Amino acid sequence: MDEERNRVNFYLRLERAPHAAKGFFETIAKHFDRRNDTEVKYTRTGGADMRLWAIWTSPRGTERRQIFATLAWKPKLSAVFSRCMLVPAELKLLGITGATQPASPTEPLNSEMRLGEDYWRMQVGSFIRILETARIKLVGV
Repeated sequence: MDEERNRVNFYLRLERAPHAAKGFFETIAKHFDRRNDTEVKYTRTGGADMRLWAIWTSPRGTERRQIFATLAWKPKLSAVFSRCMLVPAELKLLGITGATQPASPTEPLNSEMRLGEDYWRMQVGSFIRILETARIKLVGV
């Protein structure tokens, strides 16, 4: 029940966002939701965010689950805020400039970035490939 409420809250936060921004999040959610090695969850953190979980079997045979990326809409900036497992230098190689290391030393994800309209309007496919790379970095396959 909380999960559904969090998902609804996330999309309510996008209500006044441009159509392309909504499409950016919906396309990412659809891509990862249909797989059996990833899961899309929503929380109320920072107002509302989308969390992408990797699911894999460890070499010892136990199921593992860990977040490999988070995404949120920042209405005042008209930007997508995201964190992922890739470090800023890896993101730069993949075409994301301006990514930084999180300020908090306890943040488990390795980078944070703000994606403006020029990116979220036209680059959802590129960003999905970046997210896939972050998942692969985490699980090793």
